[in-house]
Amino acid sequence: MRQQLQTALLQAAVMTFEELGFFFASPELDDTQKQAITDTAVCVSFQGPLRGRLVVTVCAGLLPVLTANMLGQDVIPNMAQQYDALGELANVICGNLLPNIACPEALFNVHAPEVLTSNHEGITSYGPSTATAQVGLDIGRADLLLFLFEGEGSEGRC
Repeated sequence: MRQQLQTALLQAAVMTFEELGFFFASPELDDTQKQAITDTAVCVSFQGPLRGRLVVTVCAGLLPVLTANMLGQDVIPNMAQQYDALGELANVICGNLLPNIACPEALFNVHAPEVLTSNHEGITSYGPSTATAQVGLDIGRADLLLFLFEGEGSEGRC
């Protein structure tokens, strides 16, 4: 099951980075991508037949290019726009992922994305991730962590 979740997460991420961010995305990472430091993270919480969180972390150098690509701009967008773009990307990845890991007709409540602090405070409190994926991109990489929770009250925000 874990491998199926990781495959679904990777496929959703690759497709979204390519179609929304206009990047060549690959599950294969070169040495430069492996060594890239991811430092900007956003979290999307969801509830429905499954409850959990998706955390997407990217390299700082990737964020302005991603945002400019998404907005169709040649100028470097401001930080608020960059965070919004990363949040939208995480929302779309989550939206592409959930029908593939739950019933396709299932309804989910996907919360607004939240930018995590620079030290990613709180991620470790989620417990171990259910699935992970790394995506090699033109100028760095993205790390994705999927957390699925069981039981009542486990659907808390990021």
